[in-house]
Amino acid sequence: MLMDDRTPGGNPRAGRCARLRRRRAAIPLALMLVAAGVPTVAARGVPPRATPRATPAPAPPPDSLDFQLQESMRRKTAIDATKKKLTGEVQAASDQQQSLASLITANRKAITDTITQIAAAETTYREDVVRERDARARQAILERQAVADRALLAAFVRSRYVHAEGFLEYLVSSDSFGELLSRAAILSHLTDRGTELVRQVREDVAGAAAAATAAAEDGRAAQQAAAQLADQERQLEEQISNEKALIAKLGDGITAANAEIVAADAQDAALAQAIADLRVQEIDRAILAAEQAAWDEGEFYYQHHLVVGTAKPVPPGQARFIWPVPGSEITQYWGPCGYPFEPSWFGYPHFHTGIDLAAPMGHPVYAAADGVVVAASRSDQGYGNHVIIAHDSHTFTLYGHLESFAAHPGDTVHQGQLIGMLGSTGNSTGPHTHFEVRVDHNPVDPAPYLPPLPDGTKGPPAQQ
Repeated sequence: MLMDDRTPGGNPRAGRCARLRRRRAAIPLALMLVAAGVPTVAARGVPPRATPRATPAPAPPPDSLDFQLQESMRRKTAIDATKKKLTGEVQAASDQQQSLASLITANRKAITDTITQIAAAETTYREDVVRERDARARQAILERQAVADRALLAAFVRSRYVHAEGFLEYLVSSDSFGELLSRAAILSHLTDRGTELVRQVREDVAGAAAAATAAAEDGRAAQQAAAQLADQERQLEEQISNEKALIAKLGDGITAANAEIVAADAQDAALAQAIADLRVQEIDRAILAAEQAAWDEGEFYYQHHLVVGTAKPVPPGQARFIWPVPGSEITQYWGPCGYPFEPSWFGYPHFHTGIDLAAPMGHPVYAAADGVVVAASRSDQGYGNHVIIAHDSHTFTLYGHLESFAAHPGDTVHQGQLIGMLGSTGNSTGPHTHFEVRVDHNPVDPAPYLPPLPDGTKGPPAQQ
């Protein structure tokens, strides 16, 4: 039988009251034990529970929408930069195509002129052949006449010798001394005239022979000129073929770059950038080849006298050029420098290969001397937008960092003619024109080719 908490008398209510009194009495004791650091024991023998340590609340998860928005903006910025780079390359390639097209036009004109010269040389050759034939025929006639004249003269001389008495009688039978002198003069004249006729015929024969020889030499020269002109025509055709191939290559690069611009929005930013870099390298190589073609064509034109120019470069010190940017200030001279973007030349790690002429944006830039424009190219690197002029088969000038062009490849320009507007394109820290002179492919100091500056000035005067 189970026992409950009752008093000895068995009254349940009295038992509950007794339990309450015991619990109330135990409360002060428990408080004293807690204050003294003595662990308390729970009722009914249940062991005390360990108090759990407080742990920091977990950080709230990031706002996924904000994170995605930031990532999207970063990706868009990278993609836009890639597209902008490709767009710039497409524009540069397109401009280079136009430059090559201008060179092709100039070459076609040169071919037309060459064909005209070939026709003239062939006509000259045919005329020289006829002239030689006529001279040979005249020489033969004169030689036969000379033989006959010499025979007549010999007969006359023999007759005078054999019939000396007859000639003497002719003289003695004169009625007067004056008539005697006259008859003697006649006989002497006949002898001298015969000798003169023979000499004249001999000279005519020699002249005819010389004329025939000269005609033959002229014919050979005309024939050689025609052959050289035909070879010149062939080389011009090869240049046109090469320039067409470069235009096609640039076109392929433009097509591929435009496709990458369209596809960039759907690509990973890093992948789009990597592909863009490859496209840029391909286009840059094609542009470099096109510019080299322009330099080569300029030399070819002067070597074959297709433009008016000197056969040899003018030595420095003769002030052959004018200052291309009058009223400007020289901010950097030719020579070694510390700029990392300048090329290595003459054993120096960085060398400034020209003279920098600073002026406001849009300031006119003029041709330093007569010549033919062989390049007018756009670029966001190096020289930036630049014009190259060939002044002879050895000497070229370059005008860099232009804002715009006023001349095109194939144009013949004169000293002081407007060729462009000053800018700050390419590797440039401010508005200026980089003026460079090259002789036989090597940069030279432009100063000796330019007029001396007035004392105390920082650049060329506005009026030259």
